[in-house]
Amino acid sequence: MTQDSDIAAVAAVDTLRALVEARMAGKPAGALDLATALPWLSLIRRPAPTPAGRGILTPSACLLVQGEKEMLVGQQVLRYGPGCYVQAGVAMPVSGQVTRASADAPYYGIRIDLDPREIAAFLLEMQPALPAPPCAGADAQVVSVERADKAMLEVFVRVLRLLERPRDLPVLGRLAKQELLYHLLTAPGGAALVQGMGGQRERAVGDAIDWIRTHYNEPLRIDALARAVHMSPSVLHRRFKAATVMSPLQYQKQVRLLEARKRLMSGEAEAASVAYEVGYESPSQFSREYRRLFGAPPLKDAQALRGRQEVLQP
Repeated sequence: MTQDSDIAAVAAVDTLRALVEARMAGKPAGALDLATALPWLSLIRRPAPTPAGRGILTPSACLLVQGEKEMLVGQQVLRYGPGCYVQAGVAMPVSGQVTRASADAPYYGIRIDLDPREIAAFLLEMQPALPAPPCAGADAQVVSVERADKAMLEVFVRVLRLLERPRDLPVLGRLAKQELLYHLLTAPGGAALVQGMGGQRERAVGDAIDWIRTHYNEPLRIDALARAVHMSPSVLHRRFKAATVMSPLQYQKQVRLLEARKRLMSGEAEAASVAYEVGYESPSQFSREYRRLFGAPPLKDAQALRGRQEVLQP
């Protein structure tokens, strides 16, 4: 970006911060996430740094306008601050924490929920010129951090100001989301959103992820999964790992353990029964893997987290 564009982008982030702060004003201190009249748009506030939390990052883009955050995707650490956004093209197990926030200067984020079918329809209808992956022919990772340019930030500003005009939302809200999709997809990191919904190999990885998330408590047979998505086992393994930074079996394990954690937090089931419900054949193996991922035995971890569900938000 040019110096003038940099200055304009900083001014747009300042405007967004003021707009988010105004909408959060008067909300209870415990109100961390605020839904809006646009079902795909929500605002996020954290008044202090948070412990590292694990969860599933669903298809989305979240623009940070104040504070700083850190996210662990596989072995890759992503750090970002105001004017940057994290985006995911498919559901991904991640670990994340807010690293800079205070009562006077909370962490503020603007989250856009993305529907892979909506993106696929947009690509088919509009046929925008998409950026190539960093290396020609390479598999793009499905989670990335990007810096928003002036044009994208100005769309976010218009979207937040649109909330002040409820009568216009049904029509202009849809158009605004289309404009946001255009900027997200044509930005340098747009390949991350196309993963799982573009060409045949991307759809195959996305289909494999969907199958694992739906059937996480069933035995995973790579040969059968590969046949279902029309790939050889070796190609599926390579492309799955290139996209998600983990193998299909590692992905399934994280999905199982995250689901188990949610069930344990309800306090309505014992660890052994939850282990069987999420697909483990051995409660002792479940306990070992749970502790390895979350740092504490299942029941102790659930008791510590009860009433603090925000730490599960990546």
